[in-house]
Amino acid sequence: MTLEVVIMIKNVAVIYFPPFINIYVVTLLLAKALGFDHNYYQPLHLAILKGDWKSTKAFLDNDPTALTAKVTVHGRTALHVAAVGAQWKLVEKLAQHQQMPAEVLEELDFMGCTCLHYVAMGQSVDAAKALVAKNPSVTQVIDFKGFTPLMYSITSTQCKEMVGYLVLNTSDERPGCPFSGPSASQLVALLTGAGFHDITMHLLQRYPNLATITDSNGSSIILNVLTKLPSHFYSGDLLYFKFDKLCYKWAPGELEYENTIWNALQTLFPGLKIIRDKKLRHLSAVKLAEFVFSQASTMNDYQFWQSFVSPEILFSATSSGIVEILETCFQFFPDMVWTRIPNEGYLVQIAIKNRQKQVFSFLCKMPIMCKLLVLAIDESNNTTSHLAARFSSQVDSNLGAPFQIVRELHWFKVVEKLDHPLHKEVRNIDGKTAWQVFKEEHKTLIREARNWIKDRSNTGMLVATLIVTITFAAAITVPGGSNQDKGIPIFLTDNKFRVFIVSDAIAFFFSMASLLWFLAAINGRYIHEDYAMVLFVARFLVGLDFLSCAVVATMVAFITTLTIFLEDRFKYFIICTSLLAYFPIIVCLKLRFPFTKSIRPFKGIKIF
Repeated sequence: MTLEVVIMIKNVAVIYFPPFINIYVVTLLLAKALGFDHNYYQPLHLAILKGDWKSTKAFLDNDPTALTAKVTVHGRTALHVAAVGAQWKLVEKLAQHQQMPAEVLEELDFMGCTCLHYVAMGQSVDAAKALVAKNPSVTQVIDFKGFTPLMYSITSTQCKEMVGYLVLNTSDERPGCPFSGPSASQLVALLTGAGFHDITMHLLQRYPNLATITDSNGSSIILNVLTKLPSHFYSGDLLYFKFDKLCYKWAPGELEYENTIWNALQTLFPGLKIIRDKKLRHLSAVKLAEFVFSQASTMNDYQFWQSFVSPEILFSATSSGIVEILETCFQFFPDMVWTRIPNEGYLVQIAIKNRQKQVFSFLCKMPIMCKLLVLAIDESNNTTSHLAARFSSQVDSNLGAPFQIVRELHWFKVVEKLDHPLHKEVRNIDGKTAWQVFKEEHKTLIREARNWIKDRSNTGMLVATLIVTITFAAAITVPGGSNQDKGIPIFLTDNKFRVFIVSDAIAFFFSMASLLWFLAAINGRYIHEDYAMVLFVARFLVGLDFLSCAVVATMVAFITTLTIFLEDRFKYFIICTSLLAYFPIIVCLKLRFPFTKSIRPFKGIKIF
């Protein structure tokens, strides 16, 4: 039965039967038409699915025609069955079989796929190499939809090694023409979306026409996909810890880089490999964007540029905080910085509304342009300050409410300082100034912040009270007791006793101080004029710092007491216990770090 007959039967099934039974009907009709003997080939089928090469080979030796026969009701050969069952070793052995004809590798099953289509969906590059070695043209065979195995490798497991191998061994030939035909746009979009930017770059260098491929609206497909992937750029995949940033800075940026020391470190610390892979992805994404913009710039057609770098692309890049795409875009198309997006405003206004500090900082480096756009007023008579006053969904919800409101207030003040002083009194279409909008938009957050500070201050006061009680009692009943006649401590002349007294006094006074600061945070008047809310957050943090010092000092006093009594008999125990005194210090610093970062003003933004 020819392929034309198979397609004809398939089309009949599509017309006359519901979609969910199309495949079933096709297989039954074809199996009946071919006179397929299911019972005869079942042992071979099961042996292949189990990966039993011995039984498979015995069946094939007894009946060599089974190498080319359809052994399932889906019209699959033995190679198809091995590939669908992910029996990669059997795929290699069958492909290397002396009696296996090369043309069998190009046969389609009733689903329209060759064995390489199925292998491409897996992760065994060796199996793919065995098939290509047997028949190099198998990479060009298309399925019923016109897709080559390369397309299958991207849409399924996304194994980078498999995709790279098939890209190198697939050419732009008929009938598929994967790099210039109808499926080229889909191929580029999927390849970019998978994050294989270095492979995409290699492909664009071979076929530069793919760099300027567009969708139905004339917009760049590659740029559209890249703007949806902020984590593929450094600006959208921020490293929060200084150690990670340091490792990122020193990680090799070359793809082919051999360094014994770095490879050894990656083996010992797998996290380093993750950081380096991030850096390679970030760098290759920037190179890809630069190549696309450079190819577009060679087309001297302003109308083409306007559609190629569509407002949607600029909006996505700005709202997602992808500075690299904007920077590259303005390098080749400087006038794009004046783009005004309907219902959203200019780029600087979009950055303000979406709290994209890095984009805003980048735009502020163009002072004249930024000044003009910041002064713009939209259709609802909203100034830039009005936009900054609105509550944004981009606020980090992992922080507590007080720290969210502090960050919001800092952002509002930064933008307000850039805005014209007269705009403070400008009222929008609802008759509200920017500050009135801020208060109303953040009313709920202010209430949550008040409750948050009160709850945690009460908890802190409880802990501080306990420490005050403990340290006061320890000062009265000192280690070793006191002289009965004069009341002088017995270990007064011991240096360790002096450490105990000092640490106990520090714990007492710091816990008392934290009590006062927590009281100030609880009993203060909660208003949100200017930086009043920042003041209450600062009071809470000072109380938290004092309480942390008191906890550490209490631990030191406890360890010192153990040392005085047990040093002679349990020397090593004392050493181990003393090391534990550093644990609360580390915990306190770790707890304090997010709060410190949250109330830090927005840096890197220069005010004119």
